[in-house]
Amino acid sequence: LDHRVASAPAIPAPCHDVATMATPNNLGRSSLLDSHTPPQRQPTHVFERRWSNMALNNPCFKQGIGIALAVALIGGPLFALMDIPDDPGLPLLDFIMVLSTIVFCFELVVNLCASPAYRCSFFCLMDFFGTLSMAFEISFLLGSSDAIHAVLLRSARAAKLGARAGRIFKLVMCYSLLIKEGGLDSEKPRFEAKVLAQRLTTSIATRVAMLTIFLVMLLPLLELPVFPRADQSMDLWARNLEEAYATSNETKFSIEVSTMSSFYLSSDYAPYALEGFNYTLLTSVQQPARSQNRVIIEVSECLVLRDGCDNSSKAKVLFNFTGAHQIAALMEIALVIVIVAIMIGMTQDLGSVLTMMMVRPLEKMFSGLMTSAQSLMDICASVDDEEEDNEETRATELETIASWMTIMKATKEKTLEKLSRIAAQALNKNVISKEEMATKSEYEKAVLVEMLQTEVTGETMTPALLEIRRSMGKEKQDLELRLQSWDFDTLSLDPAGMESMTTHIFFDSEFGIAKMFCEDSAFKAFYDAVKPNYQDVPYHCFAHACDVLHTVFRFCGLSFGRFWMREVEQYSLLIAALCHDMGHFGKTNPFLVESGHPLAITYNDKSPLENMRCAKLFEICNDPTANAFGKASKDIYKEARKVVVAAILHTDNANHFAMIKDISQAFEAQELCCGKQAGETGGLLKEYRDKILEPHRLPWLELFLHLADVSNPLKPFNLSHAWAMRVLEEFFLQGDEEKQQGLPVGMLNDREKVNKADSQHGFITFLVSPLVVPAINLFPQFTDLHVQMVVNLEKWRDQWILDVKPSEEAIAKKEESLAKSREMTERLLARRRPRERMAPPARSSQWPFRDKDTE
Repeated sequence: LDHRVASAPAIPAPCHDVATMATPNNLGRSSLLDSHTPPQRQPTHVFERRWSNMALNNPCFKQGIGIALAVALIGGPLFALMDIPDDPGLPLLDFIMVLSTIVFCFELVVNLCASPAYRCSFFCLMDFFGTLSMAFEISFLLGSSDAIHAVLLRSARAAKLGARAGRIFKLVMCYSLLIKEGGLDSEKPRFEAKVLAQRLTTSIATRVAMLTIFLVMLLPLLELPVFPRADQSMDLWARNLEEAYATSNETKFSIEVSTMSSFYLSSDYAPYALEGFNYTLLTSVQQPARSQNRVIIEVSECLVLRDGCDNSSKAKVLFNFTGAHQIAALMEIALVIVIVAIMIGMTQDLGSVLTMMMVRPLEKMFSGLMTSAQSLMDICASVDDEEEDNEETRATELETIASWMTIMKATKEKTLEKLSRIAAQALNKNVISKEEMATKSEYEKAVLVEMLQTEVTGETMTPALLEIRRSMGKEKQDLELRLQSWDFDTLSLDPAGMESMTTHIFFDSEFGIAKMFCEDSAFKAFYDAVKPNYQDVPYHCFAHACDVLHTVFRFCGLSFGRFWMREVEQYSLLIAALCHDMGHFGKTNPFLVESGHPLAITYNDKSPLENMRCAKLFEICNDPTANAFGKASKDIYKEARKVVVAAILHTDNANHFAMIKDISQAFEAQELCCGKQAGETGGLLKEYRDKILEPHRLPWLELFLHLADVSNPLKPFNLSHAWAMRVLEEFFLQGDEEKQQGLPVGMLNDREKVNKADSQHGFITFLVSPLVVPAINLFPQFTDLHVQMVVNLEKWRDQWILDVKPSEEAIAKKEESLAKSREMTERLLARRRPRERMAPPARSSQWPFRDKDTE
């Protein structure tokens, strides 16, 4: 296919009119399928580039580069560490380094020919300096320390190490991508999300590498004003020996020599010989095998002229620096390892963060974008679908593939242009008639109404709600965007932030209908009365109430709640979420029952905490100045009370498995309808709303609050971990009191026996997952929660292995459980794949608005 597309005539570039975009008809089918098209002569630079790529991809060449790089990085220090003698060590090292330099030069030339972008890249710069720095490894160039000033030598060696690290970073990047993706796939589409994430990872990690390398290169320069700090003791001993020798007292000279030898016993270098003193130094220090390890200290002046110390030469003390140089070589090797480890670690960390924050959202975005672009092409195409029955104009599968390969980029650009035109229309007008809306595609409707809040004349949406949305300021818009994410962290909010979040949800969000039920001042008083009822306990604090409120708000939005819930149900559910744990003092219902607590006696052991909260809530509402339902009629108030009480009572875990049974039965009765909704990307199906949502509204409200109450394992791991540590600490505090009172200690309450990571794995597997799966079966919009839950399970499993060091059999059991969870994730995700569409309808019955036509 690649050869035939390459040999086909040039395809006209897509123009700005979608109707005239390239189609299978104008791609030239005969050219694509004609195998007799004569090949075109390739330009010389194309041939050079192809040859260069072949050389770079050759496995032997890659292995040779890796070996040469390893030799360049640690070859010299390794020879010094092993104390290999100059003969034959020095010629051998020079030969190896010259060979490595030739390999680097060849690689540099090949890379320059293979990629024009490489010539101005960070890697090219590091390759150039890395190759140039090989001169410091070859003894007959700049490899001898005596051939260059000490200050320049030290800075040059740091620069050399940085340049080599730049070279090895290319290998680090390949390694990171291989272990992350399981291998580089050259056949991936150019605009796939994972490919973009890899490019972004490379770009960011390259800058991390540059920072690391520049630090290695520049830090030594900070010491230039005080470098070199030489060991003055050697010069001092040489002078002392010369003075003792000048006294002609052999005993005194011998004592001075003995004292000098003793002085260096604890050092990693020591004198091994004297020259010009007519004295043989008796010491265990041997002559160094390498000339680089021999340091010669001359006396400053000859106090007595003699053989070996006259006008032509001076007396010398010879030191063996083998130990000191071996330590320096070892440190240089360790520094290389540290730099490489930092690069690998940072690259891996960036890759995992980008996978969570970018790859998955981009995959969804591109999938929707490409589907919508195809819809726009179908709508705007000038050729009727019925005319495609003609054999000459029918597009084959090969033509479709070729056309999509050619215009994919242009299609995305045109889709964005289309969005811009839609946005301009909405911003200039902000009102669109019902007839105009009928001509829009499902994608355009979503942008106009869901994103831009355009009013549709003739629709029965609440006017107050539209007015609130139009008046939303920049600050509130930013808060709305933060709330539309599972990354929203209520633990990081101060009291003002919690109040701002709560007020926004109740007054300014898509469920901001509090003004229909109470005055602003009454709600403020209600909020101020509710908050003090939350005690200072690790988990069931007011931050938890805000977290559950946010989660319920997200559930309502993802399930298109305002199109099947009544207003009183929306508002009452949010009130129940805010108040569902009022008065919680860190003890569970079983503890209250076992200890004979007054609450258990008052409510006959039946959900004592939950009953207490319901009572407190409506006690607050008895105050007219703090009544959250002050504007509600008697009938509306009764309905609100019914929803609040039912929802809060069902947060008792005693009702957990009964709820699982009920929602599982509901799904089994309407499995086909739920499957249809799972494949629907345009909104709510009328059948799904009529058969599942509206007939069972109260059970779904109870489900939303209970699921939100145990939803911490479904959040990003940083949030899940923080909440898990809090709930475990609360359990442990209860366990401490159970021990003091002589009560049975709960399985999760003994701080001396419970492994935190293992407890979370069990909590998710046996309590949360059985509820989440049937909930997602009924509400496929929640599927991403199961994906995150499996990610968290894997992280808790890894932490458990680090903490406990379990047996292979125990690890295998955990992995078997994880494998089942992964399989369930794949099944749930498979349901979300959009169903195959025919020609787009003129009107859709699937658009989730409560107008007469949809009804």
